[in-house]
Amino acid sequence: MAENKKITDLNALSSIDLDSGNDSLVIVDASENETKKITPDNLMYRSVKSDNVNNIVSLTQSAYGNIGTPDPNTLYIITDLL
Repeated sequence: MAENKKITDLNALSSIDLDSGNDSLVIVDASENETKKITPDNLMYRSVKSDNVNNIVSLTQSAYGNIGTPDPNTLYIITDLL
């Protein structure tokens, strides 16, 4: 059985440690004496996901043109389109 711990006593979690379909995040509302759980998949529902984009960069068309060879693992957002 799990034991209660303070947030500051918990170890950091990385995505490698997470089973996003089966693990649950627990949310406690002490004022209502209510506890709810949600899976990471449900929490991230309708969000953008990618297995190969590791970075998102916002830049002008000119700055993008000066990159040379764009990084295939970066999503570039051009901010000055007409």
